[in-house]
Amino acid sequence: MTTVMICSRCDRAIAPGEPYEDQLRHSASGPGITLHRHGTCPDEVSGADRDPAALEAARYAAWCRLLTHLGACPECLSDGPWGCGTGRDLRRAWRVAERDAR
Repeated sequence: MTTVMICSRCDRAIAPGEPYEDQLRHSASGPGITLHRHGTCPDEVSGADRDPAALEAARYAAWCRLLTHLGACPECLSDGPWGCGTGRDLRRAWRVAERDAR
């Protein structure tokens, strides 16, 4: 049985032999959880490509697309919002843009 590790930053699989970091998150109510992160995510913007104004505009655009979808999607407004694939993709895009804008 093979264990698949998912990056907590980009939600993609970490390939065997690929560098990654472990992060232990403690919990007040019980045992903590170990999260895994790529050393460098495949979609991460390199330092040479960083234009602060463009990154902020991308973050704002991703946030607006997510809010527009959430306001119009009946599946996202239901009790089980994680069933909508478009909503998941837009949340992931917003998290990536948020991370890159920092």
